[in-house]
Amino acid sequence: MFSSTLLSYALLASTVFAIPTVPPNGGIARRVGRHVAPFRPADGVSEGLLNARKNGGSGGGSGGGSGGGGGNGGTTTKTATSAPTSTPPVSSAPGVLTSNIWGGAGIESPANTYHSVTGTLVVPHLQPAAGGASTGYYGGSAWVGLDGMTCQTSLVAAGIDFIYFNESITANTWTEVFPNPGADLSMTVNAGDTIKLTVTATSTTTATAVVENLSNGQSSTVSLTSPSALCLANAEWIVEDFQESTFLIPFADFGSITFTDASATTQSGSTVGPSGAGSHLINMVQTGRQFTSASSDASSVTVNYLTSIPF
Repeated sequence: MFSSTLLSYALLASTVFAIPTVPPNGGIARRVGRHVAPFRPADGVSEGLLNARKNGGSGGGSGGGSGGGGGNGGTTTKTATSAPTSTPPVSSAPGVLTSNIWGGAGIESPANTYHSVTGTLVVPHLQPAAGGASTGYYGGSAWVGLDGMTCQTSLVAAGIDFIYFNESITANTWTEVFPNPGADLSMTVNAGDTIKLTVTATSTTTATAVVENLSNGQSSTVSLTSPSALCLANAEWIVEDFQESTFLIPFADFGSITFTDASATTQSGSTVGPSGAGSHLINMVQTGRQFTSASSDASSVTVNYLTSIPF
C-alpha cells in the first residue's frame, strides 16, 4: 500500500510535468535522497538557471534549483534531465521573475560582489496540496544560497526539506554545493522550530554553511568545496518545489514562510537587504498557474502558498 500510494503520485506528477530527455544548458543539479523507506527516488535536475535579464524589469522564464536530500539519506548518482516543458508567463512587473520551481527573492550583481547570505525561518506546519488527499505525499524546501540565479557554474546553499506523508510531518536540514551531491545534517528538526541559515564564501571555490536550530540549541557547521569557481554574483532566499528523478513532488501547502533577518554581505563588508538594488522577486508558476506569491522588504522575504498540483 505504501509503495503503490507513492507511485501513484509519481505517475501523476510525471504526467502533469513531462520532462524531455535533452539536458538543459547550464542546469543546476540537486540531490534528492531517500525520504521514507522504501521510496528511493534517484537524483534529479532542477530547471535551467533563472535568466535575470536587464530589460526593463522583466525576468527570464525558468529557475535554477537547489535542495537537500531526504531524511534517511542513501547513496545516489547524479543524473541529468532537463527542464519541464511548460513555459510560464513572464511578469511585466519591475523586478519580478517567474520560475517553475522557485519562489522567493534573489539579488543579481556583478561577479565577486557577495561574501555571505543569511536568513531565519520557522519550519512550517504543513497541509496537503490544495485539493490533495490527507493520506498523500507532499513536500518542499526552503533555503538560502550564493549563486545559482544567474551564475551558471556553481551554487552553495543550506536549507531544510519539509515532508507531509499520511498526515505526518517531517523535516531535515542539509547543505549543498553544485555540482556535488547535497548532504543531510544530523539535526533534530520539528514543525515550529526556528532555523537560522548562513552561507559564507571563504574563497572562490570554498564556503562554510552554518545551520542553527534556535529552538533546541543544535547547530552544524559544514565546510564546502566547489569544483567550479563561484561567481559570487547572487544571493537568494528561496522556497522550492523540489524534483525527484523526472517528476516534481506534489507541493505541500506550507501556508507562509518568512525569512527574517535576511541579508547578504558584500566583499567590501557592507550589508544589503533582499529588496535593494539588483533584487528580484520570484513567483513560482507551473503550467500557467501561479503557485506562490513573494514579497520582500529591507530585512525579510515572505513566500505565500497559493495553490499546487490540481487533483
